[in-house]
Amino acid sequence: MTVDHNSPDIWTNLGSAISAQDELEFQSAISKFLASNVAFDNYLLIAYFAAERPVVLSHESQSPRVHAEIETHYVQSHYLLDPFYIAHCNAVQAGAYSLSDVAPDKFRSTAYFKKYYERTTLQDEIAFFAYPANGWTLNICIGRDETSGLSFSKADIRRARRIAPVVSALLETRYRSATFRRSKAARSGDPINDLRRRLKSRNAIDITSRQAQVAVLILRGHSAKSISAELGISWHTVRVFRRQLYQRCNVTSQAELFSMILPLL
Repeated sequence: MTVDHNSPDIWTNLGSAISAQDELEFQSAISKFLASNVAFDNYLLIAYFAAERPVVLSHESQSPRVHAEIETHYVQSHYLLDPFYIAHCNAVQAGAYSLSDVAPDKFRSTAYFKKYYERTTLQDEIAFFAYPANGWTLNICIGRDETSGLSFSKADIRRARRIAPVVSALLETRYRSATFRRSKAARSGDPINDLRRRLKSRNAIDITSRQAQVAVLILRGHSAKSISAELGISWHTVRVFRRQLYQRCNVTSQAELFSMILPLL
């Protein structure tokens, strides 16, 4: 996949994004501006607010599988395990991040990856982060999927990072006073205690805060070593918590843990 980086269309599309009068015109122009810098197969503009369900503002793809379950699965619960959502929770600086920049070390072996992400056929993603003054986090995610079967190269990622200040500024200016649909199923912002409470009330299973933390980190794709670093405990202690967690939940695999825990998150 090649892009002509000297094409005058780059500046035409940028100008169109700056001067756009309505939402559809802006989204079309910024998508074309990105495509004139980095070739991609699919595009998603999504908004996050605190721990609430995200709001999908726009998406396009050549493969119908990429966004087929975004409203029915991703927005309802799966986003809680998405590396880019976690990056939003961690308030990363505005800019461009590849999937490998933010994904945990065992992300591609998670039940989330195998049960949802693989079905989208996504091979790789780059997300642009912006923070309008209205308190939301905006992401433009560009991806590679079954259409090309390719991942982004180091050169692609360098170009994305080079244009990231422009993309972030465009989003922050366009959406600084926007009002998005807020989720009716607002979350408390404390997923660990929420998980413990729901697991006890719905499944009659009582786990500790530490075990709940380990459960969420496992499902997000952290290895024992990574969990050890995240929580500041030894990897041996992590394994003890994981064994206790599996025993209390009466599961023997991450897939079984995923099926039990995800609806409770």
